[in-house]
Amino acid sequence: MYRTDTEHTLTAGLGMADLNIPGWPQTTDGTPLVARCLLLDDGSTRLAIVSLTVIALRRAEALLVREAVANASDTPANHVMVACTHVHSGPPTFTGDPDVRSTAAKAIAAASADAARQAADVQPARLGVSTGQLAGVSRVRRVLRHDGSVITLRRAWPEYWDWATDPETVGPEDPLDDLLTVLRIENADGEPIGVLFHFTCHPIPDFFGYAAQAVESALPGSVCLILNGCQGSVDTPFEVPLEGKTQQEQLPILGDALTKAALELLGRAECSGHVPLGVCSRDVFLPLDVRTPESTSWRDREMWADAFTAGGFSTEVQCMRIGDLALAGIPGEAQVGFGAQIAGVSPFSITRGVGLANDECAYLLDVESRARGGYEADPETWGVVSGEGLPRILEAIEGCLEELNRQHRR
Repeated sequence: MYRTDTEHTLTAGLGMADLNIPGWPQTTDGTPLVARCLLLDDGSTRLAIVSLTVIALRRAEALLVREAVANASDTPANHVMVACTHVHSGPPTFTGDPDVRSTAAKAIAAASADAARQAADVQPARLGVSTGQLAGVSRVRRVLRHDGSVITLRRAWPEYWDWATDPETVGPEDPLDDLLTVLRIENADGEPIGVLFHFTCHPIPDFFGYAAQAVESALPGSVCLILNGCQGSVDTPFEVPLEGKTQQEQLPILGDALTKAALELLGRAECSGHVPLGVCSRDVFLPLDVRTPESTSWRDREMWADAFTAGGFSTEVQCMRIGDLALAGIPGEAQVGFGAQIAGVSPFSITRGVGLANDECAYLLDVESRARGGYEADPETWGVVSGEGLPRILEAIEGCLEELNRQHRR
């Protein structure tokens, strides 16, 4: 982070509200179902990030939330990023039942607006970023075999749990991204008022929500936002080294590890009150796998009826700049190796892909990974986007990041 004489002093606000989705007071893991909002303003750019503890939202529902936040906080709707943590133990916000989806979306929009109204009460603030590895709580679930195929390690498929000793195993398809990134938000007196952490994993169980609540308890009055990464091929290590532990027994083990690491990084962050902000978005079309429209047994066709009609998803890539930190929104669940590709085209020193941002187009794999197979590549499940999707997203991200870099140079 840095300062120039032409920059304005940063202001920030935070808010949090229960989602109040009927029948869902909390997740089945016992973690909160909430909307958390961070509002930042550098005098020329105003932006908002909304973190939702739900599995996903389609673009139409995300737009409803963005508009509600915009109206509640005097922030342009295209400067609002809505990111879902991808908790699997929460309400069915990602379902083929339009009535269920609509009811949930209205409740989420109302809660997000409430959180945004709280966040709109901004104050002079300082920001700092710190990063560190968090080992042992995640692993790549797509495993490459000697025949060139991939198997997916899932909690429900114990027949693959011995993959590490299987002579046919080569190893994980992509390197693991276990980098934890923490953004510290403090007031003018240097006291923390909020935290945003980014980590890459399917949160099963919801150790993200557990850790966020624990951080908020450790810092009374603060709000802790959660952003997920390129988690399409990353899970928790449920069979090793946590063998014999139930999902519920694993929650405090994983959650405490994440909490401790986040608080340690929070203490290391060096903050500044002069942080340039920026937002850039681009529309992108993600074509369906050619097999998908023929997949008559596909379970939730209504939810993606527009994509089936058009032959693909008309969606959006949104990127945000917060000083030297860039957040690149991804409208779905990209394979973990995509995060390194994003960092490779970015002019910023810290760049993190944010999964499930403003849309959910399900698993996003490149051509080579789709050819290897596995659960994530199957159009009968959630692998409905063709291998052309990720290159198009990367091109849009690269263009947005270049534009954000140019904006500051002007």
